[in-house]
Amino acid sequence: FGGTDYLFVGSERGGFVAVYSLNDSGSPVFQQILPAPLRPEGALAISDRNLFLASGESDDPSFGVRSTIMIYEYQDGADAEYPSIQSDFVADKPIGWSALSGMVNVPDSNNELLAVWDSFYGQAQIFTIDVTKTPAQITSALPIAGGSGNFDPEGIANAPDGTIWIASEGNGSGSRPNRLLQVDALGTVIDEIFLPARVTVCRNQSNAASGLQGGFEGLAIVEEPVGPITAPGRSGDYWVVVAQQRGWNYTTNNCGKIDDDPLDVDNLEPSQTRLWVYDVGRNKWLDPIIYELATKPVNASWVGLSEVTRVDGGFVVIERDNRTGDFAELKSLVYFSDAAIADGRVSASEKIVVDIIPDLLRSNGWITDKPEGVAVTPNGEVYLVTDNDGVDDWSGETTFLRLGNFVTLFGL
Repeated sequence: FGGTDYLFVGSERGGFVAVYSLNDSGSPVFQQILPAPLRPEGALAISDRNLFLASGESDDPSFGVRSTIMIYEYQDGADAEYPSIQSDFVADKPIGWSALSGMVNVPDSNNELLAVWDSFYGQAQIFTIDVTKTPAQITSALPIAGGSGNFDPEGIANAPDGTIWIASEGNGSGSRPNRLLQVDALGTVIDEIFLPARVTVCRNQSNAASGLQGGFEGLAIVEEPVGPITAPGRSGDYWVVVAQQRGWNYTTNNCGKIDDDPLDVDNLEPSQTRLWVYDVGRNKWLDPIIYELATKPVNASWVGLSEVTRVDGGFVVIERDNRTGDFAELKSLVYFSDAAIADGRVSASEKIVVDIIPDLLRSNGWITDKPEGVAVTPNGEVYLVTDNDGVDDWSGETTFLRLGNFVTLFGL
């Protein structure tokens, strides 16, 4: 291409094609990474048309992703959009990362974010991301130590007392419970907060009846009384608001107060879920806030929440279906104001919804299933990251989006 020989190397499990130029001695010099189809198997250069093709052998029609040929064009111009996030190097080695989920800004910083990866990896970690660079750079990794272990970090937020709170998602069997982790600046677990025993019994009953495990997915810190979060507190007290991904349904009356399908309209997929509220100062769970979910698309199995982020005067959540590729229809950022939770319920009419599917299509590849983390910096910039499932059932591609100013994005 352009008088230079290039070498293309497909990574079947990594889901990418690495591009190298060959110098005069025939040695490869790394140039860039191309996002590839699922399980790239074939590669073909058509140099007289400035094209390169990669074919993917993985075919998953149930999710809307088919075996694919992707076409790339050699051209001069701005830097490639992929990758949008990558490792920095420590002691000449890249920082290993994948499966990013919850995200938040470093306190008082417009330039750095914190993120966690989920239970695909046994060692829970907190990552620092530098957004002043393009691609964004993961500059450090802090292991989470102590506690009872078996964590599944899905959300992260900074507290005014200098500690970090993490939402750990439970699993279907109940062997890994939903819980909150409070860790110090060194990553050591200070405390673990579990749902009340009666709630856990109901949750396990819901899962046994319908498979609705409804795990924790994201959390936010609230420093002042808002709506139903009005418990009297001392100076410096705060609350933790936790998003439950999917609703719970029960077949007995003793769980009615936290039944997300009280009229049994759809036992397998309730039309609402909830935001749990934990009062740190009083060590007490308050009444949860009901969240009315969007209508489930035809090809989706469910709709749920993947994140909750505190912003001035309200909250931002990720609301999405569980489909990718051609079947993906609902990938949304949703804002609702503090006034919306005054009655303990967020209804559809109280939401401002931003469709992020066009942003996920910037690279002209498949729409990824899992937008999982959102951070809003003090100057109002919005960042979003997707979870690649540790390259277990996805191409390996992680998308890091810069969505612009919060006020402009939501038209406030």
